[in-house]
Amino acid sequence: MHFRTTFDIPESLFKINHQQKILTLGSCFSDEIGSRLVNFKFDGLINPFGIIFNAHSIQNLIERSIHKRYYTADDVHQNGDQFFCFDVHSSFNANSIQDVLNPLNQTLQHVNEYLHQCDVVIITLGTSWVYEWKENKHIVANCHKVNAKQFEKVLLSPEDNFKSMDLIIFDLIKINPNIKIITTVSPVRHIKDGFIENNVSKARLIDALFQLNHKYDQVEYFPSYELVMDDLRDYRFFKEDMIHPSSQAVDYIWKRFSETYFATSTQVVIQKINKIISAINHRPFNEESESHQKFLRKLLADITTIERENKINFFVEKEKIQLKIKSC
Repeated sequence: MHFRTTFDIPESLFKINHQQKILTLGSCFSDEIGSRLVNFKFDGLINPFGIIFNAHSIQNLIERSIHKRYYTADDVHQNGDQFFCFDVHSSFNANSIQDVLNPLNQTLQHVNEYLHQCDVVIITLGTSWVYEWKENKHIVANCHKVNAKQFEKVLLSPEDNFKSMDLIIFDLIKINPNIKIITTVSPVRHIKDGFIENNVSKARLIDALFQLNHKYDQVEYFPSYELVMDDLRDYRFFKEDMIHPSSQAVDYIWKRFSETYFATSTQVVIQKINKIISAINHRPFNEESESHQKFLRKLLADITTIERENKINFFVEKEKIQLKIKSC
């Protein structure tokens, strides 16, 4: 008997390796996958504008980055003693207009440069529900705790989502014809919108991305939402809030992602890196013992080998190990 439904994910037509540049954009699930990519030494730029849940806001930021449409003082607003921009996450909030603009425009410039060299963009959409600022009908990425009465809650249609994503893909391919795009829907449920409303929202995202996947050869859809809802399908794979996938669930999604997008050779490198990370995190009984010193020297040699063979960087880790060797 089978007590769980599983499904196959077609092997990707393109593979990700450590020599490629990867940009992730979107919901907090982009952070989850992105942090693992960086942890395993991929060259990644992870959610540079912070967590963004909707396709319209992501499209706006990519368009601004590509065309270098920098933000001005008119784009910065104040709530209490905090200054902010409606287009980005609260991590850009600051105590003055210039302190918002400087890092924000530097990020725009950095993303512009990165996109021209980028090999893979991973976009994770979270919701079709958006908030329009009543003053000018602008769809905001973040309300920044501004009074709710100043916004109109709107449900984007599949056509709205498709249009935003279509513009993203068109712009990316125009400046970087060889770029590959992976789209996915976040498995995090937005139940504050309502259970039915969340399902309608997710369905509209899936509809739009399904159409997009069939329009462009450069685009692939990865079913992270479906893996949680249709494969794992159990509250034991959620955190205590019953909304966010647990670390075990994210591990499983990462495993399926790896099988889909990493060649066997890349998976072998990841296993080696994982062993090195585990060794680095090992806490000895006596750091000054000869056996531990030999362990550190061997670890340093292993890191040097994997760096040379795969052109990846363990600079920070090597520095820490060298300090331990010198200080003992």
